[in-house]
Amino acid sequence: MRRRVRLGVALAVLAVWVGGLVGASWSQPASASSDGIWPVFLSDRAAHRLGVGPGDLLEVALRATGPWRTARVVHVYRPVRYPTDVGRSRIDIRLHLPDLQTLVGRGDEVDSIVVRLRTPSHASAVTARLNAAAFGVRAYTSADLAARNSSTFEVITRFHRAIGVVTILASSVFLLAIMTLKSEEMRRQVGVLRLIGISPHTVAGTMLVIATGVSLLGTGVGTGIGYVLSLAINTYYQHLFDTDLLFSTITPGLLGFATALSVVLGIAAGAFTAWRLLRPAPLEQAGR
Repeated sequence: MRRRVRLGVALAVLAVWVGGLVGASWSQPASASSDGIWPVFLSDRAAHRLGVGPGDLLEVALRATGPWRTARVVHVYRPVRYPTDVGRSRIDIRLHLPDLQTLVGRGDEVDSIVVRLRTPSHASAVTARLNAAAFGVRAYTSADLAARNSSTFEVITRFHRAIGVVTILASSVFLLAIMTLKSEEMRRQVGVLRLIGISPHTVAGTMLVIATGVSLLGTGVGTGIGYVLSLAINTYYQHLFDTDLLFSTITPGLLGFATALSVVLGIAAGAFTAWRLLRPAPLEQAGR
């Protein structure tokens, strides 16, 4: 089976050894085999779109007019996909560097080199050395590169966080309304309790406990709904885009922030309700 693939973008895997830096390599031959067929790696998405697998032959070229070169798929891999790659439908093929140079007709030119360190904690120091040693070369750590390419997603994350905070604030208004209605129902009972000697501090503490309990209950229910929706979103979009990326996550930090904010708002609602409930005199509350 042969398929023709015109390469708008070609990706090369290059083995690098520089003072303890180790790059990625594969165990296949360094270039074309004796029959002139190039070994290539093909991403799983590309293999599915082309309908090929290991051992199948491809004809690759940079332009539709050729020249076309024969290549054999030696491995189908599943690459790590980044959020910026989710909506793209490009075909990823990895060639050895000499084959790629022959294909594009240019030599000794590299757009980017990915280097893996034996000790990842030395990334900042190695980046500084490379930037100082080479003119016209700019080195980045993976964290720096991710920060440069994820500004859009940072904005989306902040927007979602703002929506969450506004939702919690709006729910506090609902909680305050519930507590106000509850206080009107308990008005006479509270007056009777005060007349028989129950202190206002006990009544106020009870209202605080009730309000806090309601807010925690609402947080628990909301968290459960959020987990179910997050699971449904990830399941749908991972299947749609054929990726392992998580489109929705509920982090411990976010959950802790939401719980703390709901507790504070619950206490505030309980304190306001207790103040309104205890402001009248006991006889007035009891209807006398």
